[in-house]
Amino acid sequence: MNSSPLSKLIRNLFWIVPLAITVGLWEFTSPILFQLVLAFIGMIILNPVVNWIESIIQKRGLSVFIVLASIIIVFIVVLNLVGPILSRQAVDIQSMLTMDTFSNLVAKLEIISKDLLPEYLFLKVQALLISMDSVLGDIWRIIMTDIQGMISKAGNLVFVVSSFVMALIFILVFLIFLLLDGQNFKRAFIHAIPNQYFEMTMKILDKISDSISAYIRGQLLAALSVGITSVIGLYILQWITGINIPYTYIIGCVAGLSNLIPFIGPIIGMLTAVIVYLVSEQVVPVQFMYVFSIMGIFGIIQLIDNIIVSPIIMSGSVGLHPMFVIILVLVGGAMAGPIGMLFSVPVAAIIKVIVEELRWGFKHYKFL
Repeated sequence: MNSSPLSKLIRNLFWIVPLAITVGLWEFTSPILFQLVLAFIGMIILNPVVNWIESIIQKRGLSVFIVLASIIIVFIVVLNLVGPILSRQAVDIQSMLTMDTFSNLVAKLEIISKDLLPEYLFLKVQALLISMDSVLGDIWRIIMTDIQGMISKAGNLVFVVSSFVMALIFILVFLIFLLLDGQNFKRAFIHAIPNQYFEMTMKILDKISDSISAYIRGQLLAALSVGITSVIGLYILQWITGINIPYTYIIGCVAGLSNLIPFIGPIIGMLTAVIVYLVSEQVVPVQFMYVFSIMGIFGIIQLIDNIIVSPIIMSGSVGLHPMFVIILVLVGGAMAGPIGMLFSVPVAAIIKVIVEELRWGFKHYKFL
């Protein structure tokens, strides 16, 4: 029996009204949605582990508790080990962000240019740096203001702890519900789908889940690998050459997190290490050879990631052309900053799966 127009309207109101409220109150709902997205990503990552434990002990609730308790314990241990070092290095970086540091950076760039370039080219570079001194100084002031603002907030222990704990509690609650009742949510969504679209919708959901879960797990593991190898590589380089690259753990965190941004991320990590080297006090004279060595370390790290790590941990691919990925990252960055860069590729992968499956469904089931 066909549903009446009124019943269809009432059924559609169940998702139209919440969507309209969410959009209308976006200023208030966006933080909650962001926490939901993080919880959903956590569910995608942890669900296979929970399912595996559940297959052994036959209890879903206990499986969720074991996984989350293990993660919390590991997080607390790592925070106690690394947290004080990161905090101390963050405070040191804040004290370094002065115009004297900028002048020191420009002076060392001139030294490197003089060693590397012929005299006539060096004179042109020197003239360019002098002519752009005010512009570069303004850019440095903006960067200083932004970073010092973030570090100042991070230095406010009460603000950080209260905000972090509240956000973590909400994310944890959402994550628990998703891990416990994710299948029920999926079934409720499926029941609202008309029979003629049922098979196609199931295929779309399964393919999206497989593609995105593989991508997210792979990217997070690759980021962890890049962060750890960056710290190890920089320590080895300092031991061999005698140069000073402080804040190694901060650089490792930046390199790992920025690696989540395709193509552009690795450059951010490398430039961070080069700038820290140039603005730091050195026992060994600053030379281009050492800058090149830092770049070489990050090149080796990317080779290890692309040739060894990623093929092993990435069981699937989003199937997008590299040039298209670069365009997506740039567009995402222009629209939503770093968050847009991070989510542009998985969102595009979801749209790609939906379009491909809809086209297949319309062709074989003749919906149109």
